[in-house]
Amino acid sequence: MNVSVNGGAQQTVSCFAAGAFAPGTGNAVSIAMTGALANVQAAQFGMTLPSAPSARTYAAADVTTSVGQVQTTAGALYTQSKAGTIGTFSVVLTSVNGVSANGQTAYFLHGTATVTLAGQSGAPGTATITATF
Repeated sequence: MNVSVNGGAQQTVSCFAAGAFAPGTGNAVSIAMTGALANVQAAQFGMTLPSAPSARTYAAADVTTSVGQVQTTAGALYTQSKAGTIGTFSVVLTSVNGVSANGQTAYFLHGTATVTLAGQSGAPGTATITATF
């Protein structure tokens, strides 16, 4: 995944993307930074879906909820949220394979994501997450 903050250079870091279904919580897809960056403490995005994930493009109109954040080591916070109409995202799933057991399903995903997050509490500009998984 690549992360850029306030127009800065994109920084590359490893990430993990997965999907899951569990009774009572429904279907979800998440992408999270797993490596380390000098000036980014956390970068992640998640969305809940009205049905099982499939190979297609997802935007705000296609999901139940979405939320994302980039937190810098200096304390700046950037967020994306469908609920607050903050930021934007596009997730393109090119391959979805599920494995089920005991009423739950894990989804192995391939695709791309672009998330634009808005600065909060005085954080300047925007942050961007781009991921290929």
